Amino acid sequence: MMRALFAGVSGLRNHQTRLDVIGNNIANVNTIAFKASRVTFEEAFAQFVRGASRPGNGQGGSNPIQIGLGMNIASVDQDFTQGNLESTGVITDLAIQGDGFFVMSDGNSRFYTRAGNFTLDATGRLVAPTNGFAVQGVLADSTGTLPTGAALTDLVLPLGQVSPAVATSEITLTGNLDVRKDPLGTILQTANSVYAVEQATSNGGAGSDINGLYANGTANQQILGMTPSGTTVTVSDGTTTRTYTYVLQDTGPGDLAFNSLNDLVAEINNDFTTMTAALNNTTGAMEITAGAAPITVNLTSSNATLGSALFSANGALAASATAATDEFSHAATSADLLTDLRDGTGASLGVTAGSTILLDGDVGSVSVSQGSLAVGAGTTYQNLLNSVNNTLGLSNAVGATVDTSTGGLIINGDGGTVNALTGINIRVQGGGSPGFDGIFDSRPTNYLETQMATDVVHQLATTVFDSLGNQHVVTVTFTKDPTSVNRWSWQATVPSPSTIVGGDTGVATFDASGRLQTFTYNGGASSFQFDPNAGAALMDIQLNAGTLGDIDGLSQFGAPSNAVVSSQNGHAMGILQDYTIDEQGVVTGIFSNGESQTLARIALADFANPTGMVRRGDGMYDVSANSGDPIIGFVGTTNQSILTPGAIEGSNVDLSREFTSMIIAQRGFQANARVITTADEMLTELVNLKR
Repeated sequence: MMRALFAGVSGLRNHQTRLDVIGNNIANVNTIAFKASRVTFEEAFAQFVRGASRPGNGQGGSNPIQIGLGMNIASVDQDFTQGNLESTGVITDLAIQGDGFFVMSDGNSRFYTRAGNFTLDATGRLVAPTNGFAVQGVLADSTGTLPTGAALTDLVLPLGQVSPAVATSEITLTGNLDVRKDPLGTILQTANSVYAVEQATSNGGAGSDINGLYANGTANQQILGMTPSGTTVTVSDGTTTRTYTYVLQDTGPGDLAFNSLNDLVAEINNDFTTMTAALNNTTGAMEITAGAAPITVNLTSSNATLGSALFSANGALAASATAATDEFSHAATSADLLTDLRDGTGASLGVTAGSTILLDGDVGSVSVSQGSLAVGAGTTYQNLLNSVNNTLGLSNAVGATVDTSTGGLIINGDGGTVNALTGINIRVQGGGSPGFDGIFDSRPTNYLETQMATDVVHQLATTVFDSLGNQHVVTVTFTKDPTSVNRWSWQATVPSPSTIVGGDTGVATFDASGRLQTFTYNGGASSFQFDPNAGAALMDIQLNAGTLGDIDGLSQFGAPSNAVVSSQNGHAMGILQDYTIDEQGVVTGIFSNGESQTLARIALADFANPTGMVRRGDGMYDVSANSGDPIIGFVGTTNQSILTPGAIEGSNVDLSREFTSMIIAQRGFQANARVITTADEMLTELVNLKR
């Protein structure tokens, strides 16, 4: 009977303990990273009444008879299952997903926790706010490198720490250079018109269109306004009159039509026997010669200028006598003789056989070797054009040519400012032909620049930093080579007071597929160097244009130029202003210069038996004889947990389970109380037997 009483007492006491554990679990339902506990019971020592006997002699064996003496607490175990994560947005809050523990230190001993609601103390240490224990990890060196095998230490985030300046050593170039653009060359044109004597042989014998001829004499102006099928010329010898109509294309004598003076001469000779018309190949005048009898010549035109030019041949003409019109000149062509050239008033330029024409000029600000042309009786305007091309070294397909409307000289220079034409000076040696010199020599009013030489240029610039963190703007200018396809020259510049030491020019070439073929420095250099002249070290910068044979840097395609400096690896001095913590536990500092650098890494610990750890309060745990030694490492290495920044782990207490366990504990307590009550009543009856 006493056994029942003691058994009931053990049940009461141990169910009360279970209720204590349940109450503690429920009390910590909102405690950060709290791990619920559970109580397990075991039977207490059992008293033997009789031992077991073996079977034998035809009889069976018998089981032992034991009477239990109640129950004991077998264990109070913690449940280390993962708690739910709660996002907080606080940069120093960290939640562990996995089995790891944060390593903490009070300055002497280490403790372990899963509560990651950390904060910074006055010295910048990352600590637990409940007790000031410091989070442990490793600190990076001044270059942001995390040491391997280093001892754990307090994590310190030194806001205000200075990040030293780093000198730029590489500039990366990326983007396209437009292959479609071509550099333009200088185009110079003589300001004054150049004419040549109209001859029977002009324009291959067909003669020049009267519209545009210059008449020197009575008219003294250019003949313009001739209307096809409208303008007429009337010719009379005093007896016979014929009217001829101006056309754009004459079919030949007898059609009463004309386009050139040659055509008009042919029509007159076809229709009149009393006179003969001819062109004077020396003066350019149309001459009328009377036949055997005197005649009265009358030449008129519905075009006033042409009529005025013909007027001087009118009047009474004695037998075999000759009268002449104004002298006609056409806009010079390349086939005309130099000796036949005239100025805009129809006056001869004065070039004669035996003259020597000298040619000078500057190409790209460099004076060319003087050229010369010896004029002979058959030297043509084309010969002068050839001398211009040769003297100036023109290689383009057009070069020197003649303006078809004015007869003036047009010089088409090669593309690019390197070939810019200036100081063109074409003149007759000895000054014997002022008319020629007045059109072609170097006086300022003689040549009109109708097109300036321009380069195809693309500039890109970036700010680089010297060893003291001073800023310098480096500009790289790419100029398309006008003499070679798929080739660009480049030049790097930097403003004063910096001075360039070397490697500031070079060449980039591309293959037919637009890929970078070569990128070289001139003068055997291998980098761009300049002296900042500000107390800093010499700057030595590699220009990285990309992989040869690829388009990962510079390229050349038929698209707009958009090449840029995509990056440079230097920066100024900076002050630590902020920090971040990633899933690997790496603490990265953000500096005022925009740079980021690794500052530290948080350590985690694993245990073979975390339920064997000893609770020390404040969410801290300590090792015990049965927990095993901590295995300290880092996320992604020896520890397979990961961190969630800006979150905390909640309690893993399951209220539904706890309330269910509370009911079970209550019923167990009640049942054991009934055992004690019953045993007491039986003892009462036993005592009452004495009466």
